Amino acid sequence: MMSLFETGIDGVKGVVIDKGFKCTICQNENQQLFHTYYSHHFKQEITYCRNCIMMTWSTTETYYQLTEIPSLPENLECHLDFELTEQQQYASEMIDEAVKTGGKRLLHAVTGAGKTEMILKGIQSARSIGMNVALVSPRVDVVKELYLRMTSYFTADIDVLYEGHPLTYNSTFVICTVQQLYRYFHHFSLIVVDEVDAFPLPMDDRLMSCIHRAATPVSTIIYLTATPPKRLIQQFNPHDIITLPARYHGRPLPVPSFKYLSIKTVLKGGLSARLQQRTKGTLLLFFNNIREMETAGEVYKNFNPVTVYADDALRHEKVDQIRAGHHLIVFTTSILERGFTKAGLDVWVIDAGSFTSECLIQMAGRVDRKRDPYKGEVVFFHNGVSSSMQKAVKEIQRMNHAAVSLGWIK
Repeated sequence: MMSLFETGIDGVKGVVIDKGFKCTICQNENQQLFHTYYSHHFKQEITYCRNCIMMTWSTTETYYQLTEIPSLPENLECHLDFELTEQQQYASEMIDEAVKTGGKRLLHAVTGAGKTEMILKGIQSARSIGMNVALVSPRVDVVKELYLRMTSYFTADIDVLYEGHPLTYNSTFVICTVQQLYRYFHHFSLIVVDEVDAFPLPMDDRLMSCIHRAATPVSTIIYLTATPPKRLIQQFNPHDIITLPARYHGRPLPVPSFKYLSIKTVLKGGLSARLQQRTKGTLLLFFNNIREMETAGEVYKNFNPVTVYADDALRHEKVDQIRAGHHLIVFTTSILERGFTKAGLDVWVIDAGSFTSECLIQMAGRVDRKRDPYKGEVVFFHNGVSSSMQKAVKEIQRMNHAAVSLGWIK
């Protein structure tokens, strides 16, 4: 097993010259994706790789050292205070079998199906025979949620890595953003990719390369999502796709309702009456435009909303406060469409027609995820019903129908 660490002193250079420039980190050989400039620090010209600049600073003067890390078998005890449902048990066995046989699998499970619990047995099996495990996602919020869940289930040393937050132990069980996998080379025998369709992973081949480079030559890769793109589905043999149409608690997915209310009316206070009628729960209002969200924050300031978006410097603190129940009205972008779970949530989507069907399904999926029932509402506010809105509702209804047919909805 090998793990890649930056030393800054000696080792392998990030960018080497071999019939042109080549990046040892991402294997880029496209000469147009290298840039050369004079460095006052090194007092000479250096060349860096633009292909993986979002992951690391790989240059002709940056050194990396490959450090061998031994395989360390570990018997993980799993602390679950409930039993898996029939469909969760089915998926758990399928994933556990995949860990033993190798290859790749796609777990297509509806939002709130309990995907995290389905991978626990596979992780236990992998660690018991010394397989290094990585649980990764493109989104920091998802990584933080996964870390909270895993540390509640396992009493183990778990590395958690995302930009600005390295917590490392022994690299045998790692939870991180996909971008952080650049640190590892042929290291993980089990990689679980949660929310594989989340931005920016589907449109960034560099990140997909990171996953395969971090995997051992013989490995198991499990992809998890509630909204798999057609391109991803086509990469799998139908026998390697596990489809779960029901939530673990046996209640149907909430079906969104449509309400005509243009964004222009929203920004003139058109939601005030509805907001005044609220008496319980936490409300997520999704906006597709940060400027419109901030304007709405001013318009409805009497309701004390909190605003959250990807580049918000206080984003992580705000999300923690929302989870703790300190904010009851939340104006957010699609950043909270995944990896955010809380009891008593309602969802309103503003200008719903501007979102993709996948985003709408994920947003609607925030509601009624907990074991205790909550009759929350999902409302798509619109200026005309779009095809994406219709497609989202049709897919939600299709999954509910499939779950009823299988007897998985009470």
